[in-house]
Amino acid sequence: MAWFLALQGPPNRIGQSLTYELHESANIHQIEQEMSSSATIDRAVPIPVVFQNRRQVTLYVRPAAWGVWAFYQMTEEERRAMAASINAIAQAARQPQAKKQKGLSPQGPSVLPRLDSNQQFE
Repeated sequence: MAWFLALQGPPNRIGQSLTYELHESANIHQIEQEMSSSATIDRAVPIPVVFQNRRQVTLYVRPAAWGVWAFYQMTEEERRAMAASINAIAQAARQPQAKKQKGLSPQGPSVLPRLDSNQQFE
Protein backbone atom coordinates (compact mmCIF):
# COMPACT_ATOMS: atom_id res chain seq x y z
CA MET A 1 0.00 0.00 0.00
CA ALA A 2 1.25 3.42 -0.94
CA TRP A 3 1.33 6.48 1.32
CA PHE A 4 0.10 9.86 0.12
CA LEU A 5 0.40 13.45 1.28
CA ALA A 6 -2.68 15.63 0.79
CA LEU A 7 -2.35 19.41 0.99
CA GLN A 8 -5.37 21.71 1.21
CA GLY A 9 -5.08 25.45 0.74
CA PRO A 10 -6.05 27.97 3.42
CA PRO A 11 -9.71 29.11 3.67
CA ASN A 12 -9.00 32.25 1.63
CA ARG A 13 -7.87 30.06 -1.30
CA ILE A 14 -10.77 27.65 -1.74
CA GLY A 15 -10.21 24.85 -4.22
CA GLN A 16 -6.45 24.61 -3.89
CA SER A 17 -5.62 21.02 -3.06
CA LEU A 18 -2.79 18.74 -4.10
CA THR A 19 -2.02 15.08 -3.51
CA TYR A 20 1.37 13.43 -3.84
CA GLU A 21 2.40 9.79 -3.62
CA LEU A 22 5.27 9.39 -1.19
CA HIS A 23 8.33 7.41 -2.22
CA GLU A 24 8.67 4.03 -0.52
CA SER A 25 11.80 5.29 1.27
CA ALA A 26 9.83 8.11 2.97
CA ASN A 27 9.77 7.99 6.76
CA ILE A 28 6.19 9.11 7.45
CA HIS A 29 6.70 9.59 11.19
CA GLN A 30 9.80 11.77 10.67
CA ILE A 31 8.14 13.85 7.94
CA GLU A 32 5.09 14.35 10.13
CA GLN A 33 7.26 15.63 13.00
CA GLU A 34 9.19 17.96 10.68
CA MET A 35 5.97 19.30 9.18
CA SER A 36 4.55 20.01 12.65
CA SER A 37 7.65 21.79 13.91
CA SER A 38 8.22 23.70 10.65
CA ALA A 39 4.71 25.13 10.53
CA THR A 40 5.40 27.67 13.27
CA ILE A 41 8.76 28.85 11.91
CA ASP A 42 7.66 28.78 8.24
CA ARG A 43 10.43 26.48 7.07
CA ALA A 44 10.28 24.14 4.05
CA VAL A 45 10.36 20.38 4.60
CA PRO A 46 11.95 18.07 1.97
CA ILE A 47 9.62 15.18 1.08
CA PRO A 48 10.51 12.32 -1.32
CA VAL A 49 7.59 11.86 -3.71
CA VAL A 50 6.86 9.93 -6.89
CA PHE A 51 5.19 11.55 -9.89
CA GLN A 52 2.72 9.69 -12.13
CA ASN A 53 5.51 8.79 -14.54
CA ARG A 54 7.18 7.02 -11.57
CA ARG A 55 9.93 9.65 -11.45
CA GLN A 56 11.23 10.28 -7.94
CA VAL A 57 11.68 13.91 -6.92
CA THR A 58 12.09 15.87 -3.71
CA LEU A 59 9.17 18.14 -2.99
CA TYR A 60 9.76 21.07 -0.64
CA VAL A 61 6.61 21.91 1.32
CA ARG A 62 6.06 24.92 3.57
CA PRO A 63 3.45 23.62 6.03
CA ALA A 64 2.60 27.18 7.14
CA ALA A 65 1.43 27.99 3.60
CA TRP A 66 -1.22 25.25 3.67
CA GLY A 67 -4.46 25.25 5.63
CA VAL A 68 -4.46 21.47 6.20
CA TRP A 69 -2.13 18.62 5.38
CA ALA A 70 -2.62 14.90 6.01
CA PHE A 71 -1.04 11.53 5.30
CA TYR A 72 -3.12 8.56 4.21
CA GLN A 73 -2.58 5.09 2.81
CA MET A 74 -4.33 3.48 -0.17
CA THR A 75 -4.11 0.23 -2.10
CA GLU A 76 -3.76 0.23 -5.88
CA GLU A 77 -7.34 -1.08 -6.15
CA GLU A 78 -8.66 1.76 -4.01
CA ARG A 79 -6.74 4.27 -6.12
CA ARG A 80 -8.27 2.94 -9.35
CA ALA A 81 -11.77 2.98 -7.86
CA MET A 82 -11.30 6.54 -6.62
CA ALA A 83 -9.97 7.69 -10.01
CA ALA A 84 -12.95 6.09 -11.78
CA SER A 85 -15.36 7.82 -9.38
CA ILE A 86 -13.68 11.18 -9.85
CA ASN A 87 -13.77 10.80 -13.64
CA ALA A 88 -17.49 9.92 -13.52
CA ILE A 89 -18.24 12.94 -11.32
CA ALA A 90 -16.22 15.25 -13.58
CA GLN A 91 -17.98 13.93 -16.68
CA ALA A 92 -21.41 14.38 -15.08
CA ALA A 93 -20.48 17.95 -14.10
CA ARG A 94 -19.42 18.78 -17.67
CA GLN A 95 -22.71 17.63 -19.25
CA PRO A 96 -24.90 20.52 -17.99
CA GLN A 97 -22.18 23.00 -18.96
CA ALA A 98 -22.07 21.61 -22.49
CA LYS A 99 -25.86 21.92 -22.78
CA LYS A 100 -25.73 25.53 -21.58
CA GLN A 101 -22.98 26.40 -24.05
CA LYS A 102 -24.89 24.72 -26.86
CA GLY A 103 -27.95 26.81 -26.04
CA LEU A 104 -25.87 29.98 -26.07
CA SER A 105 -24.55 29.49 -29.58
CA PRO A 106 -25.00 32.61 -31.71
CA GLN A 107 -28.11 32.78 -33.86
CA GLY A 108 -27.70 34.13 -37.35
CA PRO A 109 -25.24 33.82 -40.20
CA SER A 110 -21.87 32.36 -39.50
CA VAL A 111 -20.34 34.63 -42.16
CA LEU A 112 -20.95 38.35 -42.05
CA PRO A 113 -21.89 39.99 -45.34
CA ARG A 114 -19.16 42.05 -46.88
CA LEU A 115 -19.79 45.71 -47.49
CA ASP A 116 -18.55 47.18 -50.71
CA SER A 117 -16.39 50.25 -50.39
CA ASN A 118 -18.50 51.92 -53.12
CA GLN A 119 -21.73 51.37 -51.25
CA GLN A 120 -23.56 54.61 -50.50
CA PHE A 121 -25.27 55.22 -47.20
CA GLU A 122 -28.42 57.28 -46.94
